[in-house]
Order: sequence, then structure tokens, then C-alpha cells
Amino acid sequence: MRAVKLFIIYLIVIIYSLEILIFLFIPSEQKNMVNIKNTRIKLAKEKNISFDIRSPEQAYVDLKSENESIKPGFLYAKHFSNLKIFKEAKTNNEIIPFRGPINSLTVSCAEDLQYKLIKNDKYGFKNNNNIYEKKIKNILLGDSYAEGLCENNENDITGHLNKKKNYTINFGVTGTGPLISLAILREFGNYFKPKNVIYLYFEGNDLDELNYEKEDAILIKYLNDNFNQDYFNKYDDIKSFLIKAEQETEKIIYSKSKNTFSPNKKNKLDILKAHLKDILEINNLRNIFKYKILKKQDEFYDLNLLYKTVEKMNDDTKKWNGNYTFVYVPTWSRYFTKFTKYDAKIDLKKEIINNLNSKNIKVLDLTDYFNEIDNIKQYYPLGFLGHYNSEGYKKIAEIIEKSLD
Repeated sequence: MRAVKLFIIYLIVIIYSLEILIFLFIPSEQKNMVNIKNTRIKLAKEKNISFDIRSPEQAYVDLKSENESIKPGFLYAKHFSNLKIFKEAKTNNEIIPFRGPINSLTVSCAEDLQYKLIKNDKYGFKNNNNIYEKKIKNILLGDSYAEGLCENNENDITGHLNKKKNYTINFGVTGTGPLISLAILREFGNYFKPKNVIYLYFEGNDLDELNYEKEDAILIKYLNDNFNQDYFNKYDDIKSFLIKAEQETEKIIYSKSKNTFSPNKKNKLDILKAHLKDILEINNLRNIFKYKILKKQDEFYDLNLLYKTVEKMNDDTKKWNGNYTFVYVPTWSRYFTKFTKYDAKIDLKKEIINNLNSKNIKVLDLTDYFNEIDNIKQYYPLGFLGHYNSEGYKKIAEIIEKSLD
């Protein structure tokens, strides 16, 4: 019995010694994730850049007081599913907008500590309406990286393409996965019939979003070739939905706006406690064991559904003789962290790309380009984790433009 107890003690000591050793060698950016906003403030000060420490809710309230045309955004995404109007639409089998509001301004996020105004078009997407007066060459699909989160219309991927007169419609929707992109393509693609359909797959969370979307009885129907909801002829219903969503969302925003952010909210003791908690929970070792050794990601993610969804997008595009491109977008975790839950998706890259190549689906892998860049931080806000900054989106636009037929 004494030998068993000693063995257990030694095992515990070894496990925690390994966890501490791993912690010592993980990147500083990863350690700073427990204190993201204060880290951004520090970086802004070092770069002598002006910054805004207001919460998103307080920024919205202040900007709204200056410009009444500003409205809260809406997304057909998980974090809007608790709205009463969303639940009612699901219960009554009513149409839900992909994005909104229509013909209005919204407020961006501020990963660079600068809030910006976003222009939404007549369909609720992030475009200037004058794009519809051009000869459309491309449509861009995907989640927040396609939408160009935290940058304004001129500085996202479509903005940079449009500056080159490579006219592109931005149909990106933050917080969504492949099924929403298929749905948008089905509802809008055949109407515009662009030469190129460009779908951005983000390795960081698109498979997680797909797990959520496949439980949506309407979205899963888009896998049927002839299914659509006739969005173009239901914009009275869509406008009505967005008005109610706006009213409900603003109540939430104004309520939360009273809780402003304090730059000194997390002191050194708070940060130390957060790191100790991670070590006690042996997060790094568990992630290595779960994803590197046991390969548990195969049980968590529905790759077959991903392939089927992408094939449907490709098939829909071919109906008007368009060209479809699957763009593989790396997560910031690939460059800034180690031994995290994101490794589960990162390690699936080769399998995903090989499968799509075997189906003769055109793949553009951005990691082939970003892995060759010495200073990858230049493409992220303040050189820290987040979505891309304007230069990052510009770089992607240039890579995409060179790949198009």
C-alpha cells in the first residue's frame, strides 16, 4: 500500500513538473491572453497610438447619441439565438435574415482599440450599395474573416479588391459556419452569377460553427439541391424581423453600457491566479494527450458534412459556369500559441485539403504564404492576436486576386 501511495505521489509530481515546464516555454502572447485588453493598451502606448478603452456597449451608446442612423448589428449566428424574435421565428418556421441591419451604419469591434463605422447595404451585408451598380466579378463567403471584422468597408478583403476594380460583394457573416455560406450562395449566387465564388474557411472555429448549424432544421435543408427560401421576395418579412431585433438588442446594449471597462481591472495577482488555475487543471498536458496522442478531434468534428457542404457550394457555382475557390485561412493560434484546443483543428488541415483536392475542388491555402513571412505580427491588430488588420486583409486580397482565373 505504501508503494502505491508513493507511486501516486511521484506521478502527480511528474505530471505537474511537466505542466510547469511546458508553461515556461509557451509564447508570451499566449500567456498574455489572460489579460487581452490591458495587453492591447500597453502595446498601443508603446507604439504611441491613440486608443479607446470604452466597452463596445458604451461606444455604441456614445456614437448613437451623435448619429441616430447607427443601429445594432444582427447575425444569423449562435450568439443571437437567445433573442426572443429569433426564437419566435424558429418556432413559427419564419424566415431569419442572414445579416443586418439594412441600409444602416453599425459599430465595429476594436481589436486595435479603435471603433469604426460599418456600412450595411440594402440586403444587410457589409457593402456600399454602389457595388451593385458595378459588373460583379466575385462574391466572398465565410465568417468574420470574410466579413472583415474590426475593419471598415474600405479595408477588408472586398474593400481592397474593389480598389483594384476587381468588383466583389462581401457576403461574409461573423460567427457562422459553412452551412450559412451555402445558404447565402443558394439565395444570392444564382441572382448575381459571378465569375468567381470565393469561400473563406477559417480553421479556428468553422468546424465548431458547423456542429451548431447542423442542428438547424432549415439550414440543413440547403444540402438538398433545389431548396431555397426566396429571400429576394421576402424582404418585407426580413425588414420586420430586423426592426424587432434592433429594439430587443438595443435594450440589452443600453443595460450593459453602464458597466464600463477599467484598464486596471486585472492586477498582477489576478493574472497569477489565472495562470495557476491553468497549471492546476493541467490544460497543456490534457490538450497534448487529447489531440496529439488520442486524436480526439475526429470524434468532435463532422468532416464528412464539411466536405458535403463544400461540394454543394462548388456544384451550385458550376450551374452558371462560375469558378469556386476554397480558401484555407489559418488561425492566429497557429503562430501565437502552443498546446491549445485550437490544435485540434490545426492538425486537420492536411486531411481537409487532401480530401478537397481529390474531389477536384480548387483550394488556396493561405498558410503556404503566411508561413514564409518573417514578421507575421504586422498583419494583426497592434501586433497581437485577433482578426487581421487592414494590411492583413490587403495581403489576402492580393493572394486571392493572383489566384483568380
